[in-house]
Formats: sequence, structure tokens, C-alpha cells
Amino acid sequence: MRTMRILHKWLGLIVGVQLLVWTLSGLVFALLDHHQVTAQHSIRKSPKPVLGAETRLREPDDWLGAYEGAALRDISLVPLAGDWIYRVRLTDRTELRRAEDGSPMKVDATLASRLAEDLYAGAGRLRRIDLQTETLEARDAEGPVWRATFDDADATSLYFSAADGRLVAARNDTWRLFDIFWMLHTMDYQGRDNFNNPLVILVATGALWLGISGGLLLFRSFRPGELNLVARWRKQRSGASP
Repeated sequence: MRTMRILHKWLGLIVGVQLLVWTLSGLVFALLDHHQVTAQHSIRKSPKPVLGAETRLREPDDWLGAYEGAALRDISLVPLAGDWIYRVRLTDRTELRRAEDGSPMKVDATLASRLAEDLYAGAGRLRRIDLQTETLEARDAEGPVWRATFDDADATSLYFSAADGRLVAARNDTWRLFDIFWMLHTMDYQGRDNFNNPLVILVATGALWLGISGGLLLFRSFRPGELNLVARWRKQRSGASP
């Protein structure tokens, strides 16, 4: 029991620190404004696109031969920066083609800047546009992304897919604060989102052992006869009754 008490004390100190971190991070999540975290106020709601009768479209049959032998998943007609384009999804990549003539189209820095300025609804100005091949701020994106950084008070950044120009993430300083505590909460200090990492499992196992050992130590801390307090109380009541 002496060894168990020593282990219980020191393990309780270690696990207790992480339990405190979990409590603190949970409090931060509750205090932060969800809309501020997601930067919804910085994104302009675009009107629903309408394909006009005068819009010139070239049928995909005219250029599908360029993908002969490739594993084609789907083709969709979508608006992008005021134009209509075909989004061609293959198993290994996504490509864009202009709807009017079927010519290939790339999302370069100029187009990414235009997309950012069209969607941004804040008070700042576009300060920088750069290509990111890997970033934790847009970790759910598949492939490289264009990062558009604005000089507003929230240091807002919009991320667009370099493959098809889709907005994949909107970040600001509030989200970055949230992400720090999210990292501490998940104990995933690299990818952030893995709840099944060894550290979480280790701490959870330690907390379970603390509960079991604490119960045993509590039981052993009673002197013989102290656990029969209820029986003794009933006996005293019955003896005191007339």
C-alpha cells in the first residue's frame, strides 16, 4: 500500500496537470464566440449564381478526349470569379476548364487575389497572396492552397484551393487562439485533430488507474468498525427508543 500511495501521489500530479488543461481549454471554447472563431463575419455572402440564356457553353464531349484512359469521377459546371467553368475531378487531381471554349484554366496568384477580394467582407486590404503547400491553418485542404492575408485588426487570412479555387478555410487571430487550446485539449501537437494519439490514451489510462487506486486507498484508510457507522447509528437509535 505504501508503494501504491507514492504512485498515486505522483501520477495524480502529472495527470492532474492535464486535467487542469482540459478544464481550462474547455472554458476557453465556451467563452470564445463561435462566429468570431469561424470568421463568418469576414466572408461576403455571394448571390445565388444564375446561368443566363446568353451564356456560351462548349459541351464537354468536345474536350473529353484529353482524358482518355484517365479515371474520371465527375464534371460539374460552377461559377468562379464571375465566369462559368467546368470542374473536372479525376481520381488523382482536379482540373478547371473554361465553359465557353473548354480551354484549360489555372488558379494563379492573380485569380486567387480576385477571389479573395470578391469574398472578403472586412475593413482591411489585401496585403499578400502566397502559395502554401502545407499549413496547419488549412490542414483539411487537399493539395496546395493560396493564402490571402488582409491587414485588418483580426489578421484575417482566406485560403483557396490551388486546384479549383474553392474557399477551403477562413482564419483569424481568434481562430489561432482557439487552435492553440484545441491542440492542448487533443494532445495532438502536430496534426491537432487526432483524439486517438498515444498521449491521450496514456493520460486516460492513468486517470482510470487513479480512480481505482484512490478507491482502494480510501477503503484502507478507515479503521476497523468505521465502515459500520450506519449499523451503529441504527443500533443507538433503537436503544434510545422508549
